[in-house]
Amino acid sequence: MHRLVFFDDDGTELAEFEKIVKDDYDCKLVLWEGDYRKLSRIREPDIFVSDLYLPGPAGNKKLTAEERKIAKEALTKVGRQFRQLAADQSLDDKARLKKTMKTIDRAYGALKLQWSPMGQSPDYGVALFTEVKARYPNVPFVFYSRKITPEDVIRVLKEGAVDAIPKGALGKHEVLARLVRAQEIFHGPEAQRIRSQGLNANVTLKR
Repeated sequence: MHRLVFFDDDGTELAEFEKIVKDDYDCKLVLWEGDYRKLSRIREPDIFVSDLYLPGPAGNKKLTAEERKIAKEALTKVGRQFRQLAADQSLDDKARLKKTMKTIDRAYGALKLQWSPMGQSPDYGVALFTEVKARYPNVPFVFYSRKITPEDVIRVLKEGAVDAIPKGALGKHEVLARLVRAQEIFHGPEAQRIRSQGLNANVTLKR
């Protein structure tokens, strides 16, 4: 059975991911707060998987009462905007689409007001990846994150991750298929040739 190592700062997320992969992988779960420093003791797996938006090494911070209030107000406002958008019969399809996209942007801003004060950042996920890649250069690395944006995907693929999977958006078999494909790509002759030139190879490679 192939071996997989998964990093996350949330014990519930670790357990949920284990349910997805346990029949196909010998899965080592690593809690971000503290355990990840045991990286040197990890036996080399077939693939690494990690959340992208991680807190600093000290762990998640708690929102202050004021930060919690600001986030709640932003969420309330966005919810009102979505309700108004759904009820507005004066909009044609194109105008509704444009307003929906703007409201989604505002919703992401409201989301950021919750995770940013907790000290979570994609920078920590990328830093973990950099450390793992230095220790285990021959093992593919995939990000699996609920908050990942298109900009995040571009960033991590440029850094050398093989794939970036949206957490919660795919079914079990789709996630497993992406993990298999990541390993096939990483170890394929085309990817090896690309890496020999100092470049990164990822899911943008054609079959």
